[in-house]
Amino acid sequence: MQKICLILLLLSIGLAANAQQKTVQILEVPGKQEFAQIKGNNFAVLPSGRYVQPAGEVIRISHDPFGLAISPDGSKSVTIHDGVITIIDNNNLNAVRIPSYDRKIKSPLKNGSFIGVAIAADNKTVYLSGGDNGAVIVYDIEKFVTLDSISLNGTINGVDYQDSYTSDLVLLNEHELLALDRGNFRLVRIDIPSKKIIASMKSGRLPFGLALSPDKQFAFVANVGLYEYPLVKGTTKENMQKQMIPYHPYGNGTKEAIEGTTIDGKEIPGVGSPLHEDAMSVFSFDLSKNQLVKKFKTGYQIGEMVEEAEVVGGSSPNSIAVGSKYAYITNASNDNIAVIDYRTSKIIDHIAVHFDAKMDKYRGLLPFGITLSKDEKTLYVALLGANAVAVVDVKSKQTKGLIPAGWGTSRVKLSPDEKSMYIISCRGLGAGPNGGKGFVRPIQGTYVGDIQLGTFQKLAVPDSLNLAKYTQTVKASTFSVVNIKDDGVNPLPPLPGLRESPIKYVVYITKENRTYDEFFGQLAGGNGDSTLAKYGLNVAMADNTRVNITPNHHKIAKQFAFGDNFYCDSDASIHGHHWMMGVIPNEWVETNSSSGASAKFFSAAPGRRYPGSTGSMDPEDYAEKGGIWEAMERKKVSFYNFGEANETAHVREQWYDTATGAGHIVMVPMQDPLWKRTSHNYAGFNTNIPDQFRLDQFESEFTKMWLKGKSKMPQLVTIQLPNDHGAGIRPNDGYPYASSFMADNDLGLGRMLHFLSRTPYWKNMLVIVTEDDPQGGVDHIDAHRSILMMAGPYVKKGYVSHTHANFGAVLKTIYNVLNVPYVNQYDVTSSLLDDWFTPKPDFTPYNLVFPDKIIFDTEKAMKKYNHITDWKKIMQGPAMDDKEAIKAAHYSNEKK
Repeated sequence: MQKICLILLLLSIGLAANAQQKTVQILEVPGKQEFAQIKGNNFAVLPSGRYVQPAGEVIRISHDPFGLAISPDGSKSVTIHDGVITIIDNNNLNAVRIPSYDRKIKSPLKNGSFIGVAIAADNKTVYLSGGDNGAVIVYDIEKFVTLDSISLNGTINGVDYQDSYTSDLVLLNEHELLALDRGNFRLVRIDIPSKKIIASMKSGRLPFGLALSPDKQFAFVANVGLYEYPLVKGTTKENMQKQMIPYHPYGNGTKEAIEGTTIDGKEIPGVGSPLHEDAMSVFSFDLSKNQLVKKFKTGYQIGEMVEEAEVVGGSSPNSIAVGSKYAYITNASNDNIAVIDYRTSKIIDHIAVHFDAKMDKYRGLLPFGITLSKDEKTLYVALLGANAVAVVDVKSKQTKGLIPAGWGTSRVKLSPDEKSMYIISCRGLGAGPNGGKGFVRPIQGTYVGDIQLGTFQKLAVPDSLNLAKYTQTVKASTFSVVNIKDDGVNPLPPLPGLRESPIKYVVYITKENRTYDEFFGQLAGGNGDSTLAKYGLNVAMADNTRVNITPNHHKIAKQFAFGDNFYCDSDASIHGHHWMMGVIPNEWVETNSSSGASAKFFSAAPGRRYPGSTGSMDPEDYAEKGGIWEAMERKKVSFYNFGEANETAHVREQWYDTATGAGHIVMVPMQDPLWKRTSHNYAGFNTNIPDQFRLDQFESEFTKMWLKGKSKMPQLVTIQLPNDHGAGIRPNDGYPYASSFMADNDLGLGRMLHFLSRTPYWKNMLVIVTEDDPQGGVDHIDAHRSILMMAGPYVKKGYVSHTHANFGAVLKTIYNVLNVPYVNQYDVTSSLLDDWFTPKPDFTPYNLVFPDKIIFDTEKAMKKYNHITDWKKIMQGPAMDDKEAIKAAHYSNEKK
């Protein structure tokens, strides 16, 4: 027996040694061990852990430039932002911002703007898309004066078009202008001197990009919209509040979504087929007749099988370059370029944009702006998701190289002599710190969206030698190849499918709008600034009373693990809920979120019932293979959602909208896998509802389904716990201070972990806690730095991670634990957070603590719901076994 035991022991040691010897190759960001920062020489470590180091000469300009025009003589560039234009001298790169920060030069853009900008032959008259005001603004960039405003509204051919929204525009000639009306889904031809509309041509849905053939005989429109969104049938201004339904009406692409359904006795119109000919399409027009020639469906179509996965998101055609025979259209979701022979009206090819063989099977380049060389041999493509410009050879269809640009590369243009290239990037070098010791407030302000300037860069069009060097810079800035020795015991495998993890259940909790320093600036071991910890412990109130606002956050962080080097990739919720659920925001999300658009429910202009995501993804936003939801469904991994993705641009959010936190009147589908697995008894984002109410809902539903019910807890549970977003104070509701919302949120988080750690699932559980975006706060490292905590038996206790992390790293953790393949390029290249875990579990539960009652009064908050919180029951936690229920089941089975 002793001999057998010795053999088994030696065998186990040998197996362990072999496990330790197993080496796997993974991709990680180059900045894994660095904090985000903007360094000298136009170099930055981004919140993603990627680097940017734009080539050529670089200046920083206002944030979010999405339109770019070069003057005919090549002397000037004009960029358009939301309510701002920047005029740049291309020789010395001097820039003038309009309006100037001192407001001495006023903006011509009264109600915001969108992406369109064109410069006349005189090199000084500029035409600008007025966006929400439905006009084209004419401006003199030398005298800094508005010359005219041309409205797209008006009657033509007996049809009265109102509520126009100006999208892209181009000059047809000295006297004529073409503009897209996103509100009314049309292409408008305008006589400039008379300001009259010559022609109105129906386009596809949400027309976005516009281009002309070199001979100006043809116009091309790229339409990014998927549906026309209806109201609940029978809705009027008078009955609208009563007509609202409490959740998204249907899953995208289902029979109900196509044909309609009935909810609570209300007739819900369908949105039709996602393959409608006007949806995510390209239209060509013959300008000699002002007539539509052809509708094209470019890119991969929804329902196709591509690389063994079903396409769930539209191709998102957005920008166009036109040669003498072919038109080239960027399909953002597919990372490719459609080629149309417009003389024969046929799609003849799709050119894939390549980055690197190790990444090309995943999407995430997001081709946006596109320019064709005069000899029609080379395409230059701005890659919004890859912070670079791709140089594509038209004949061979090969990507010849990559040019390093800023974060979120949006447009690229060539000088008239094609010796120089001009590139704009919407986030430039990132944000950097926006508060703390030694911080000096910049002129543009400290809000994350303001402090984060865009970039304009000028460089010589590279020859093959320089292009090869640039390409290596781009790749090295994006990922590193890392060989990891897998010890076989770390609960976080280095790759999905490599081996089983002892972690079987992941709970992914998202909160709202806070930075690291605001909550954790005081925490020992973390890189924090305690002067910014206004939601921490022992915080001085106005009367000098000292209070604990977030004791549970601090206790969870100390008992389990937290990171001081985690960043939201997002600036605001519209980006955040995409990034954190595995969908890289496309060009529609980015441009739409940076420009105002008034919703007009009863307008004849269908584009005024625009989707405009906030806490959800709209059909226009879906990625080719979707995000985390679709990834789980493909792998048949069970999941369930509490509160995420219930909010669109049009919802009502009152205290009584408790079913999902929202009342819906514009019918917008939800991703079908998510719709089938989302609670209709948990309030998502709605700061009128206490987080304590959400916890009652959560504990009740969890107990009913997975403790007392027949079903096991799903492997992934997503939860939105949003009240740290903050709102206006409501003393009568128990929120006498701005920090009251933080205390409510803190108690809610404490309750949630207290509850979860007393369920039978705890022994195999991982809880991940983060924020969707950082826009509400300040931080001394970077305005994107935020909260990341992990809790569970296999998480190191009392651990502080300094590993660079972002949403990609969080998703990589989930995918690796649950053995689900990666979805996009940010998943596959993010940091591996294996330092957070231990193979030796500690099953100690979490015990909640209470914030100071002076800050938040639970009883007051719950009073309007006629609910008294049973804290004794909550502290006791869920019953591990219901004796009577088990007894009844026993005898029931005995009789069978």
